[in-house]
Order: sequence, then C-alpha cells, then structure tokens
Amino acid sequence: MPSLRGKILTTYGFSKAVLLVFAVVVFADLYYLQTRIVAGEAVTAFREASQEMRRDEKNLFLYDDLASLEQLIVQLDAAEAALTGGWHAFAEIATTSELGRVSALLGRYRAQLLQYPALALANRPGQQKLIRASGHELSTLAETFSRRERAVLAQAVQVAGRTLLAVFVTVLLLGVGSALFLVRQVVRPLRELESQLDELAEGHDQLLTLSSRDQEIRSFVHHFNAMLNRLRVQQNQLRHHEKAAALGVLVSGVAHELNNPLSNISTSIQLLMEDGDSVGPALRSEWMAHIDGEAERARRIVRRLLDSVRQPKLNLQAHSVAELIQASLALVNRQLPAGVEVCVGYAPERALWADRDRMHQVFINLLKNAADAGATHIVVGAVETSWADSMPANVDHLVGEVEPVRKADSVLYIQIDDNGPGIAPENLAQIFNPFFTTHSAGDGTGLGLYLVEEIISEHNGCIAVENRPQGGTRFSFWLPLTDAQETI
Repeated sequence: MPSLRGKILTTYGFSKAVLLVFAVVVFADLYYLQTRIVAGEAVTAFREASQEMRRDEKNLFLYDDLASLEQLIVQLDAAEAALTGGWHAFAEIATTSELGRVSALLGRYRAQLLQYPALALANRPGQQKLIRASGHELSTLAETFSRRERAVLAQAVQVAGRTLLAVFVTVLLLGVGSALFLVRQVVRPLRELESQLDELAEGHDQLLTLSSRDQEIRSFVHHFNAMLNRLRVQQNQLRHHEKAAALGVLVSGVAHELNNPLSNISTSIQLLMEDGDSVGPALRSEWMAHIDGEAERARRIVRRLLDSVRQPKLNLQAHSVAELIQASLALVNRQLPAGVEVCVGYAPERALWADRDRMHQVFINLLKNAADAGATHIVVGAVETSWADSMPANVDHLVGEVEPVRKADSVLYIQIDDNGPGIAPENLAQIFNPFFTTHSAGDGTGLGLYLVEEIISEHNGCIAVENRPQGGTRFSFWLPLTDAQETI
C-alpha cells in the first residue's frame, strides 16, 4: 500500500541522487579543464623557449657573444624537454609529420649551433643564415601550436559551460518535477482532507469520506471517523442526561412554585366544605376571593414557566437606546412600590437592533428585582464604548455570549445600580440559575433573572452582577454594536 512517508522519502532520495550527478558532472568538467590547462602549459613553455632562442640568437650574431650561445643551448634544451614532456598535448594539436618536422628542426638547429664556433670568420655569415632559417621555422611552428592550443582550450571552456548549463537546467526541471510530484501526491490529499474537516466542522458532512490510497490518510480517516462515532454516542448520552436533569429541575421547580397556591386553595375549599353553611356571606366571599387569587397566581406561575422554556423568534428592529430605556421605565413605574426612585443618566442617541418587547422585559425584571430587594434609589446609565475599556475586573459572575461582545468594534454598555442590601456572596454564582430565589416561599418563581440572561444572550450580549463597594448591587450588560447600527 502506498504511503506519504514512502513518497516523501523517494522524492528526497531522488533529489539527492540528482544533486550527486550534478556534482559528478561539475567535477568531471573541472578535471577536464585542468588537464587542458596542464597540457597547454607544455605548449606555452615550448613557445616561450623558441622566443628566447630567437633573442639569444640575435645577441650571438650581433655581438658575437659566445655566452649567448650557451644560453641559446639552454633554451634549446628547454624546448626539447617541453616537446618530450608534453608529447600527448602536442599530438592533439599537431599532425605526426609536423611533430617529426619539429624534432628534426630541433636536431638540425642544435648541430648548426654547435658547428658555429669552430667556423672561420669568413664562413660564419653563411652559417648564420642557416641558423636564422631554422630558428624562424621553429618559432613559426611554436606560434602555430600555441594558437591551436588556445583554440582547443577555448572550445573546452565552451563545452564545459554548455555542459554545466544543460545539467543545471536538467536539475532545475527535475526539482520542479519533484515539487509538483509532492504537491500532487502529498499536499493535494492533505488539502482535500483539510477541506473535508472544514465542511465537517460546519456540519455539512457527518463523516470523512476522502478516498486516498495513502496508508497514513486512510488510517487517519478511519480513526477520525471512529472517534466521531464515539463522540456522537457520548453526546447523545449526555444530551439524554441533560434532558433528564432539566426535566427534573423543571418538575421540582413547578412542584415547588405551584405547591403553595394549590395548598392555599385546598385549605380554603376544605373550610368551605366544613364550615360553609355556618359562616356569613362576607367570610364566604373572602374565602372565594382567596381561592380566585391563588388560582390566578398559579396561572401566572405557569405562564412564566412557559415563557422561560419558549424561544420566540426575535423581532429585531432599530431602536434608540435612550427611547428604549425611557419606554421601559414608563412601563415599570406603575409596578414599583411607592418611594422607589429611578434615575436615568446619560444614554446615547444610538440605534440598537433589538427586540423591543424582549428588551423591555430585561429592564422591567432588573428594576423590579432591585425594588423587591429593598432598593429605594436606582440609577440606569448607558454608554457606547469598547469591551476592553468596560470589561469587568472579575469575570466569575459574567454569563452570556462573551465572544461576540469581545470581537465587536464597539459595544453598548448599560449599568443598573441600586442602593439595596446587595446580594450575599455565596448567592452571586447562582443568581442567574432558573428557580433560584432568595424570597420566601410563594413570593417569587426564581425565573426573572434567568429570563434576563436568556434575552441578553439572544441578542449576542453578556451580563454580570456584583456588589457595589458603597453598598447595593450593580447589574452590567454589554450588547455588540455593528457598523449598520448608525446614530439615529
């Protein structure tokens, strides 16, 4: 079975082999050039010796300096040594007849030079002509050999350059081919796997279905799908347990809340059944009114329970923040006890996309909760700011959708402060839990603040509670603002 590891190792080994071949070719080219240069040194030495012979020859004939003759013999020996030592180099640039001619000229030139000192002065001019003729011919052949050697060396350099260029282009093409092979055989399957993981994260697929023959990818897909199946089984079990726990909480809450009005109704009915005929009409009417009131209280409890579990579709519209707060105060003023004062501080004329009725319920619940706790002075303030500038120092009692608020460029920050007795520290962590209440039995359902947190979360906001250092409680909540929410 093919594997990504095998493909990568194969490509790596192939690239190393190509580099090795390239290195061998470069070494061979350099060695070839070196041999040509060494061979050219023999030809150069022969040409330089022939030139020195011509200079010594002129000195001999011009000044009749026999010391020049000795130097000329030395240069002649050097020329013969260069020819003998570089015979293979000369064989590549000269024909056999030319080489034989050079050897004969060197021998004849030596014999003519050795005869020259013994000749009479009258016979020397004729010998000089012979020596000059032989020296000129040697010099001409040396120049010819030198030109041929330079041409051969230049051709060798061109061949080496073309070879290196061809090998370099070949190595480059093979490198590009190896990269394309890796992209096609390794990178592309991984990208397809990444794309499927993204679709899986978005919920479009249930399992990975990537078809690949590579051992690593097939093994990953198999184990990943097995993990997904185990997670789904665990999620289903967890969901079942959560539903059972929620149902238990709901049932216990309903039983707790309805027990008091039902008990009062039952007591009143028993009194009517036992003493109904002996009591006066006024007391009978009082008991009947008590039964009706308790029945109405039970109905309100049921309605609030239904509101807590329903999730009505939000009717989002643009509302002025200041107008939204003032309208909420107008609705709640009639429900607050006498002596409770509500003050509204600064509120921006900023458009907020929100469900008007649901936001009214947030303000009404928070204000009534403060009044019911014993507060006589409540202050409501709002400001447009950023999460970084307004986030609470202690996030232990922060609930809701914090991430949308954190990512928003600007947020609507609203505070509701009261001068009430505050909340017991041990109750702060439970204040937003359903059915949690600090009131005595029959005075509350424990769903008001729970509904507040639900509504804030529906608007992608978050809410926090804390006790103020100067006394009382502060509820703070943040709602993200977008560019579409412009100033009204």
